[in-house]
Amino acid sequence: MKLRHFLSIVPKTVQLWASVFVGCALLIGLVAGYKTANHGALLRTMSAYGSAALVLGIVLAIWLLCLGFVFADARRRDMRSILWVLVAALFPHLLGFLLYFVMRHPIAATCTHCGMTVSNHQRFCSWCGTAQFLPNSTKAPLTANLSQGASQ
Repeated sequence: MKLRHFLSIVPKTVQLWASVFVGCALLIGLVAGYKTANHGALLRTMSAYGSAALVLGIVLAIWLLCLGFVFADARRRDMRSILWVLVAALFPHLLGFLLYFVMRHPIAATCTHCGMTVSNHQRFCSWCGTAQFLPNSTKAPLTANLSQGASQ
């Protein structure tokens, strides 16, 4: 179930390219095994090269899927997605992914009037100026709740 949720966030083009990486890595490994094999040990050499290339292709595909997840998740949270993908890709030993998960914002809301993405800390939509509602209440705008609290 968690894998389905993960893959539902990752863009479809990234999923397609991850599959292409795995397939190409396997094909390259089999061809390299065929070219370097002796006549007697052809099957053993091809299977060794093919399995090593398959493992490498799967590792690269998982890394690409994780970068796609960071990109899509950062966009959902109204963060700079390209910057976070670069941080996740360039920081060594998966430190960039850890940094992203520690620093990410809550999921951004959608304006009820114009449909644009609005950060959770904004009181008004920066596109149309409509007052935003509290996450717990859908009856009163945020400004009405603030003025009630100030009068008490």
